[in-house]
Amino acid sequence: MNQLTRHLAFLPEALVFGPSFAVVKYLIRSAKPLDADWTWKYVTQRLPPFQDFVRLNYPLKPLRRPLLNIFLRPPHEVGISKHYDVSNDFYELFLDKKYMLYTHADYHTGRETLEEAQTQKVEHIMSLVNPQPGERVLELGCGWGGMLQEVFNRTGERENIYGYTISQEQVRYNEEHRGFNVEFKNFITDDVPENYFDKIYSIGCWEHVRRWDLKSTYEKMYRALRPGGRMVTHFFCGLELGVPVAGLVGQIFFPGTGTPPYPIQLRTAKDAGFHVVQQTIHDTYKETLRHWFERLVANRQRAIELVGVPTYNKYVLFFPCSWKYFDDVQAILLRIVLEKPKG
Repeated sequence: MNQLTRHLAFLPEALVFGPSFAVVKYLIRSAKPLDADWTWKYVTQRLPPFQDFVRLNYPLKPLRRPLLNIFLRPPHEVGISKHYDVSNDFYELFLDKKYMLYTHADYHTGRETLEEAQTQKVEHIMSLVNPQPGERVLELGCGWGGMLQEVFNRTGERENIYGYTISQEQVRYNEEHRGFNVEFKNFITDDVPENYFDKIYSIGCWEHVRRWDLKSTYEKMYRALRPGGRMVTHFFCGLELGVPVAGLVGQIFFPGTGTPPYPIQLRTAKDAGFHVVQQTIHDTYKETLRHWFERLVANRQRAIELVGVPTYNKYVLFFPCSWKYFDDVQAILLRIVLEKPKG
């Protein structure tokens, strides 16, 4: 996009989708890589009260749902591909070196390395899933297979470990590096075997289940579990009904994602038949996002070689924008343990 078109696009985008949306799009379209220090400070800064009010309240509430629905029209695969199918090598530049996890890490002291914090998260999630030899275990949105590897380390049974993803790049990575039963499969819209799995878990994937798919997806997971089976979900979502302005800005980075709020999540899981064994709220993504940002900008030249300047700029903005979203306390991070009754 030339600079004239970039400037001309700003005003209509600001009027329709809001100033926050328009500013982010404008910066992504820069012909040059964004300055890292300036970008982080600019996005995460505290604004004067009036500017902050406009940032958080325009577009007006009645307009946000129709606008969001525009982004939710394409199939899930479109949005996932736009975010994930850029380059596996690109993601390796900023994700942890131990698991290659693209989800919130657990920082107990705030002084941990990214690898240490991700290990703490993995240990906690595995204690909730509690995979045992002989059990069939399914990961929804399995990413690059780091958690599947951890299940294998604990059970030693590769044939009983399954993963679903709708990223072609992630399927290829798993084929080349992991060797587990990873399928290109949309668990929201595709059939899943019934009464087949003992454990199902998802980490940073349930955010992609749209509000009109939530009921059928919880019901599908309930049917997929054997009696007495367990489902663990780790995801973030809003606290209140309605669409925040940040939900529109998020479409720039994750098109097609619209997570129903916490009260609807819990009620729908119970309506599907699940017993809620445990629900906990955890620290925000802020520390993890900062670590990813620092690693990406430290590898700027290689990142641009792999994906180009616009994609590099998008991720350099994605991390501080997400940081600001959690700093505004517009979402909470949940871990919910659900069980299907034995009889």
